[in-house]
Amino acid sequence: MATPENAQSFASLSTSQPPVVDAGALPSGQSTALKLEPATPLEYVQTAYLNADEWKGPLTIKQYLQREDILQAADLTKDARITGWILTSDSLPKNADGSRPIFASCETIPIHAYVARDGVVEKVQAHGIASVYNRPEHRGKGYASRMMAELGKRLETWQSSHGSKNRFSVLFSDIGQTFYARFGWKVFPSTHIHLQQINRLDYQRATSGLPTVEDLSLEDLKTIPAVEYVEHRLQQISKTDQGKTHVAIRPDLEHFEWHFARDEFQTKVMGKRFPEVKGAIHRSTGLALIWCRIYAAKKPDWQLHILHTVVPPSMQSSQEAEAVMAALLARAQLEAHEWEMASGVEVWDPSDFVVTSAQRLRTEEQGKVDIITRDKEHLCSLRWTGGPGVDVVWLAKEKYAWC
Repeated sequence: MATPENAQSFASLSTSQPPVVDAGALPSGQSTALKLEPATPLEYVQTAYLNADEWKGPLTIKQYLQREDILQAADLTKDARITGWILTSDSLPKNADGSRPIFASCETIPIHAYVARDGVVEKVQAHGIASVYNRPEHRGKGYASRMMAELGKRLETWQSSHGSKNRFSVLFSDIGQTFYARFGWKVFPSTHIHLQQINRLDYQRATSGLPTVEDLSLEDLKTIPAVEYVEHRLQQISKTDQGKTHVAIRPDLEHFEWHFARDEFQTKVMGKRFPEVKGAIHRSTGLALIWCRIYAAKKPDWQLHILHTVVPPSMQSSQEAEAVMAALLARAQLEAHEWEMASGVEVWDPSDFVVTSAQRLRTEEQGKVDIITRDKEHLCSLRWTGGPGVDVVWLAKEKYAWC
């Protein structure tokens, strides 16, 4: 188990990119001298320097490191729950600052999850994998492959309690469908719908005749039984679809606040107002959307992402529910406009109910709302370690589960 002594401060620890290992000294990806190890605090910060250009978006390197400190303090990852990993070798000399050579790196987060079968829902621990990186100067040697092969095995018991085995781990591939699948991370259907941003006048037109929805605050969110709804869905679906194993990541406040922390920090450094609105809700039905703002490197790519669609069991499908959901989606479109999210709104893993509701909002300008299948980026990938021969169905593959 990672301990508080392993915690690091990205912004305050004085370091930079570690030196490139001389090409003539690089071991092969099959070398027995290579090993996957938890990074020291210094090495973990160095991995952030290495991958900053890939993931810092519009932030400066200093701001990127500050953001990582804030994310480390979030409930999902605080107290060193998150682990930075490096593929390294003891056969090469250490750097002048005492750090080891870094051939590839990533990080993992223990997450609360569920496994359901034949109507029985079990709470389990799983792991989320993020920031998989291999610096350009060291590519072509098989280091990323070696790291992922070893990581899959390590995560089967990493940070588990009482010798239990972690049932699965997830990652979201941005490099297509084949690389991670070689090491057991099966690609699951990865879909979304896209809605354009709309101004206030268009919002008023779109919602004319629809139910009135309200803005959702963080305090409101604390009272929404999103977790209970997903547990109920798992119980009902697994009871009906017997013989299959259904899994889900818990849509809890820890996940939501981790995403909010990214959003809030970036709005602050960009000189924007604090993002008080965390979604929208229709109080009498309990239907709600939870969202966050995504600031890409280029402003035209800024987008509002729906983290989770809250649907009470009694509101799965009806004319009333569709009208309410349409109003909620329109409110998200307005929020995208007010925050300059030029790329509009994205809803991952939409149910038929959400898609049908979105169709109510279509206009001549926006056109039909189609389900988009992702085949290159943000591919939902899961490695099952709970036993052989299991047919796994992954529910709620929404943005809140991304890491």
